[in-house]
Amino acid sequence: MSSGQNLLNLDTVTEARVIKNDGRIMIAANYDISDFIKVEPNARYTISSEQRRGLDTFNSIAYYDSNRRFVRRVSAIDRYLDSMTITIPRDVYYARLNMNGGRAYKHNRMFVKGGEVLPYQDVEGVYPDPDQDTLYYKNNYNTPEEALEDAARRGGANIIFPDGRYEVALKPRAPNIRLFGTGETYFYAKSRSAVLEVREEGNGFQATGVHFRGQTIKHADANSPLVTSIYCMWIWGKDCKFSNFTSEGAIYDSLYIRGDAQMNFEASDFKLGPSNRNCLTIASGFGITLKNGVVRFKKDVYVYSTNPRSNDPEPTYGGLYLADIEPPSTSLQWGNVLYEDIEFITASDSYDGREIIIQDNNRNNRNYLDITLRNCLMIKEGNHKGGAPSISLASKSQQKVFRGINIEGGTYNNRVIMTSKYEKLLEDCTFKDITLDTIKAFSWLITLGKDCIVKNVNTEVGDKITNFEINASTNINVANVEGNSNFS
Repeated sequence: MSSGQNLLNLDTVTEARVIKNDGRIMIAANYDISDFIKVEPNARYTISSEQRRGLDTFNSIAYYDSNRRFVRRVSAIDRYLDSMTITIPRDVYYARLNMNGGRAYKHNRMFVKGGEVLPYQDVEGVYPDPDQDTLYYKNNYNTPEEALEDAARRGGANIIFPDGRYEVALKPRAPNIRLFGTGETYFYAKSRSAVLEVREEGNGFQATGVHFRGQTIKHADANSPLVTSIYCMWIWGKDCKFSNFTSEGAIYDSLYIRGDAQMNFEASDFKLGPSNRNCLTIASGFGITLKNGVVRFKKDVYVYSTNPRSNDPEPTYGGLYLADIEPPSTSLQWGNVLYEDIEFITASDSYDGREIIIQDNNRNNRNYLDITLRNCLMIKEGNHKGGAPSISLASKSQQKVFRGINIEGGTYNNRVIMTSKYEKLLEDCTFKDITLDTIKAFSWLITLGKDCIVKNVNTEVGDKITNFEINASTNINVANVEGNSNFS
């Protein structure tokens, strides 16, 4: 534990409050937040407490600029650590700590300048396993694949990679391997194979603090069309967890998830950028959670297109869908998908595809989608001709009815839910606590039917919600939607 002046003033802590991922301060009975703490850009600071291991005292750190304007929030969970050292970003001058309340408040919380950066800082949900060997890549292995082979021989291990650029084609072949980067750890494609491919023999794989890139070191910074990897991250295995990572620049997808039955997949604190096909694809599997992340199509980032569409105004930038849920065959299924606190961002001149897409060939066309979006932001970024993200049922058939779509909270720059070509009927769906901030149209070619619940849908640009169609003969419950009758 570092010594020095404690910059955390416990007398100015605000109790029962938490700083959210977008900088808002919300009521939360089990959290406290610190006052603003002045910090130096690029300097190191250590947080610590005398809590019992296995419990969190700290949860996250909110960063602010010189005018105390919110910049971003990063994880700072100290569950298995005696202390944790972070490096302040170069654009940050103030910090506030999110802390768990209750008894942990008494455990001598410290925030001091100085300390040695741990290789697994800013971790959420991914921790070194104290019962496994910890392997240090530096000076011990010639290639990352060699380190993974050693971990496989040990029946699983923690592997710590220092900052650097590594050409890899990683295929873990043993369960419970955990990778830890130090924040500037980059894995680039070594071949047309995926940068990381986790199949069933790699169940329990975890990684944090790593950047996945589809281009090789040789070509990544030269704007060259020689993208080599089919996928950046190709996940088949179960019980995989990823945090504090970025991924972009493959021939197909930045993150491709295709599992069988229950996957228990989790990703948090991430950024998925453009690839030639999709930023994110869920092909199949149940139990998929993505939270506290950004899925973003960037207009002026080069992603080589192997087969550009003739009518695409941006053929050299590639990219089909921002996020796609589409089984490659009707025999495959998906469900129990949660997007929580995700920013979906488009900056494209294309009207089709570069938004959230849910294809309609799920589960042999039974179409109980089983998806929840909670507190997500749908953002149209900058001045461009394309549309903002929305929940989009990309119609591939004349299937009429869809069920199991749940939208809880969130802000939309566009309609909340849309379809194309064929009109759709929704049943057993929930839409509540939603804000439309640039338009006042709720949906397009969508009718709400039986067992639907719609509550607290507001717009900041008009006093009535438009394009809100309901089947009045059913038991749909509508409340606090301006411009529509309320049914009970």
